[in-house]
Amino acid sequence: MNLRQIEVFQAVLQTGSMSAAGRLLCITPSAVSKAIAHTELQLGYRLFERTPAGLTPTPEAQVLAVESGNIHRQLDALQRTARNLATAELGEVRLAAIPSVSHEFLPALLWRHAQLHPQVGVEVRTIHQDQMTQALLTRGVDFGLGFFEHPHPQIHSDLLVSGRLCMAVARAVWERAPRAASMAARLARVPAIRLVGEDPMRHAIDATAQRLGTPGNPAIQVQTSRLALELVRLGMGWTVVDFLTAMRLDQAHTVALELPDVPPVSLYSYRASAHPPGLHATRMLAMLPGLLHTALSPRPQR
Repeated sequence: MNLRQIEVFQAVLQTGSMSAAGRLLCITPSAVSKAIAHTELQLGYRLFERTPAGLTPTPEAQVLAVESGNIHRQLDALQRTARNLATAELGEVRLAAIPSVSHEFLPALLWRHAQLHPQVGVEVRTIHQDQMTQALLTRGVDFGLGFFEHPHPQIHSDLLVSGRLCMAVARAVWERAPRAASMAARLARVPAIRLVGEDPMRHAIDATAQRLGTPGNPAIQVQTSRLALELVRLGMGWTVVDFLTAMRLDQAHTVALELPDVPPVSLYSYRASAHPPGLHATRMLAMLPGLLHTALSPRPQR
């Protein structure tokens, strides 16, 4: 089967009729019928059975649908890339980021990108670290942003910036705690707001809780750092956040305490090794170092 035969075959599969497939491909129904008949002649077996309900794929066609579907999607991606290169100011960037990056840093990136490339669309997916592999390898996104180097052998990681983890605790809780010399003594009776799943902060929270001697039960466990911070703000305990989140805490209500005994965390960009990002995604990636440097620069004291 050549590419044109695959295109016609997939169109008939998707629409269920010759006429609808013709409209999809902008050709006549008779051209679709001739292409299918020629393909069946070449293959030596039928691809569709004509029934009152429409065209039904044969068992052989169902097997071919899987393999040809992969090729068809690759062809669509190639056509999209070719169009983007021909019209440099038009196109789309699809990216994925873990929640803490989406909420704390990504708005600045999206705003700056819109200023420079207003004709380029952007699709953002907020996903957890353990969902990043599928999004990248299935080409659901052009690149991803997350903490820690990605372990998958088919995903390339580029280090962007590193920073300290911080403990976040309500200012009211911190100020009424006993005036002890160490953080461990001061917060020994304050519960931890823990995370479930594969959030990169989970292990840091557990390790910090063990070092502080934080009571294990009863405990509150949530799925996102954003919800954990809301509970911290209400004085229900402490949690651990990354350096980007720590910089944007409301200091009037929440204290951020650096954890020097915990290894720094690094922000990486991810891409599938077999599928380099296109022109527009590459442009957006090139903006990251400068924006991160600005975001992490010390702010003037008021």
